[in-house]
Amino acid sequence: MHDSPVKTRDLILTFLFSLIILVCLFLLNYFDKTTKIVFCDVGQGDAAYIRIKNQIDVLIDAGPDNKALSCLGKYMPFYDRKIELVIISHPQKDHFGGLVSILNHYQVDKIIAPAVDSSSRSYRLLKNLISAKKIVVSSATAGDKIVINNTRLVFFWPSERFLKSNLVFDQPRKIGNIILGASGLDANFFSQILAYQEGAVSVLFTGDAPGSVLDGLEEKDKSKTTILKIPHHGSKNGLTKNFLRLADPGLAVISVGKNNSFGHPSKEVLEILQAQNVKIKRTDIDGDIIFKIQSSKFK
Repeated sequence: MHDSPVKTRDLILTFLFSLIILVCLFLLNYFDKTTKIVFCDVGQGDAAYIRIKNQIDVLIDAGPDNKALSCLGKYMPFYDRKIELVIISHPQKDHFGGLVSILNHYQVDKIIAPAVDSSSRSYRLLKNLISAKKIVVSSATAGDKIVINNTRLVFFWPSERFLKSNLVFDQPRKIGNIILGASGLDANFFSQILAYQEGAVSVLFTGDAPGSVLDGLEEKDKSKTTILKIPHHGSKNGLTKNFLRLADPGLAVISVGKNNSFGHPSKEVLEILQAQNVKIKRTDIDGDIIFKIQSSKFK
């Protein structure tokens, strides 16, 4: 008989060495309390992933397809299969389309959904899946706050007054446990505008909100912003000079598809940002855009 070229002792040593490396990686990750914010490159759409102090996972929008799922696979720890909170800014497919595959791969504790409905087949399928999985669903309006591990999500839009004036509940429409309304307005007007705030850092998410909505926000809502997610992929009908001046961000992120048919981002928006000396990052040029907050210090 010939001895095996791989001795049992070598196998055991290799296994133990690999185990030690895995344990060290786990411990390093476990004790790391850095918050990571990733604007995922999902093409012509929006998806932002926040891992709060390396403990809590929040997803704001999910892009048009499976690219958001791939983004989570890259930046979420492999051992964590639960997303504590998902926020759908508004019911257009370039913002929610990837959520179906995410719900089929991860446990989602709660979804904050817009109060306006969509008659699209893709949104109906998503609503059915959410109901089938019995996920807790709620809505949010201006003034609502969610405190997570000494950080805050603060909602600035839509207001209750706006919803009461522009939604019609003419037939039973539900997603999870909230009743939805129909509207003759474009869904962009219902985009949830919210900020993630940690220490002195504030990241403002604007969905596809049009300029009239941004300019109509109350003065007290227009606080200093560290990072501004430019509305509507840089459409000329989104960002306004007035809103940018009041938000006064240090950096702007444009989530946009390469060579998209809409011509986003518009020349007008880029010129507005450049005139105010705002640094610009774009997913079509930079790919996934990653920021870290450690002990309230931004980098």
